[in-house]
Amino acid sequence: MCGRYSIILEEESLTRAFHAQLSQDFPPHYNAAPGQSLPVITNEKTSQVQLFRWGFIPQWAKEENVGYKMINARLDGIEEKTSFKKAFQSQHCLVLANSFFEWKQSSSGKNGKTPYLIKPRDQDLFAMAGIWNRWTNYTTGEEISSFAIITTEANELMGSIHERMPVILSSEQASGWINPSLSIDKQKALLTQYDSEQMDAYEVTREVNKAYNDYPQLLEPLGDSIRIQTGSVS
Repeated sequence: MCGRYSIILEEESLTRAFHAQLSQDFPPHYNAAPGQSLPVITNEKTSQVQLFRWGFIPQWAKEENVGYKMINARLDGIEEKTSFKKAFQSQHCLVLANSFFEWKQSSSGKNGKTPYLIKPRDQDLFAMAGIWNRWTNYTTGEEISSFAIITTEANELMGSIHERMPVILSSEQASGWINPSLSIDKQKALLTQYDSEQMDAYEVTREVNKAYNDYPQLLEPLGDSIRIQTGSVS
C-alpha cells in the first residue's frame, strides 16, 4: 500500500515534468497523510494542478469519512470493485510526489516496523497513477473532490520492504494516463511495475510515523541506515 508520501512543488520542475500550473498556493508536505488536500492533475484539466482530498469517496457513500478506508485502489481487481470501476474507466489523475514512505516489519518482530523513504532515482518530481471522484454531501451541499493511489505488487526492491507499491509512471506513461483521447485498454497497458534498477530506498526516522510531524528532516537518511539497491546492499 501507500499511506504517506512527500510533495514539495516547485514551479520550474512542475512545468518541466508535466507542463502544468498550480491553481493555488501549496505549502510543502514532507509527510503527506490521508485526509489532506494534495496536488493532482486530472484528465479533466490536464494543464492545471488541483488540490483534492486523499481518500476516495465513492458515489454511494453516506458520509465523507468513508474516504479514510479508500486511500489506495489495488490494480488487481479494480475493474470489478463497485467503488472504483467507474473512476477507473474515466476519471484518472496523476498524484504528484517526490518520494513515498513504507514500513518494514523487523525479522524478530520485537522492534516494530522500520520506516523507509523510496523514490525513483531519475525523477525528482514524479507521478503515481490515481483515480478521482467528485462527491456531494447531500446534507450540507458541500462538494468534495477526492482521489486514491493505484497500487500493484511490489517489484524486487520494494519486495524487501513491503508486498505492495504504488504504480509509478514515467513521463510518457503519465501523459497517456490522463489523455482523454486514448482508449481505456491503451491506458491500462501503461500501468506497469516500475523498474527496481531505477529506484532507491533508505531508512528514515521513526518520527515519520506520526502524521502531525511535517518537516524536512523526515526525509534525511539515518546515519547508520542501509541503502537498498536491487541485487545488492550498500
